[in-house]
Amino acid sequence: MAKKRSASNTAQGASLVWTEDMDQILINAFIHEQSIGNRPNGTFSTQAYDNIVKELQEAFPEKLVDKDKIKNRIKYLKKGFGACYDIFKNATSGFAWSPHTKMWDAEPGAWATFIQAYPQAKDWMGKPVPHYESLKQLFAKDRANGDGAETPAEMRQRLAQRMGIPEGNIIDDIDRMATHNEATRETDNENISSSPEANKKHKTYKEEVQEKLLKGIESVSDAITKSTDALVKAHTAKLSMPAKEIYQHVNELGLDPMDKKLAYRFLTENANVLEMVLGYPIEERKEFLMDILPRY
Repeated sequence: MAKKRSASNTAQGASLVWTEDMDQILINAFIHEQSIGNRPNGTFSTQAYDNIVKELQEAFPEKLVDKDKIKNRIKYLKKGFGACYDIFKNATSGFAWSPHTKMWDAEPGAWATFIQAYPQAKDWMGKPVPHYESLKQLFAKDRANGDGAETPAEMRQRLAQRMGIPEGNIIDDIDRMATHNEATRETDNENISSSPEANKKHKTYKEEVQEKLLKGIESVSDAITKSTDALVKAHTAKLSMPAKEIYQHVNELGLDPMDKKLAYRFLTENANVLEMVLGYPIEERKEFLMDILPRY
């Protein structure tokens, strides 16, 4: 059976195509170097990279492996892991990463609720995330302490998508608040140095203000989302509709036979999702249902 190929890295003019087997050996090598103390202060040492290069070269002598390619590859894997981890660290106990399918598993109702709060989660339904638990050993702590975590720009983009507003609006509001905050902090502009060092500190302070404000906005957004979820659950807990009526609603949407069966089963098993679908405008309901309909 042919090994599954992954993205390629290019260094020093030569291309290297990575396989899942190569990725696993690479990740295991980094985990080993971490366990023996070759990652002081969160940064892998030169010795660690030398050891990893040697191990990969011995395991795959036909491959042109060098330090640059290894650095590029682990950076690529870390970025993909971070995008997934930042979403699913918020998942409830109903979610689990399967080592067999290499995908996130959950009941359809749990997916629907989670996607409402974190729309990006939809991208990971049915999408394999290889080596997730192994990468978690390497990088989960980094995501928590800020090394490799979201930059203010990435956080602005995610919040804008989640809140459904232009990213520029968030930037403008934050800049106004940061400027006002710094104006009260610096009472005498004549005393402000124009040296590169002073400008660097000025930018750092503004970035700190941006990050704090963004986290505050996200906290408020999370609180609103949780409150809304609680209200929806409290209301839908009382919802009751005969299966025959649910079928009539599904039948009116003009779905093909297979999708009709899936939708009927999904909605009869998930009262909260049924309420959400029925609350959607009738002319857009079919498209909305197809967006959240899981594939069994």
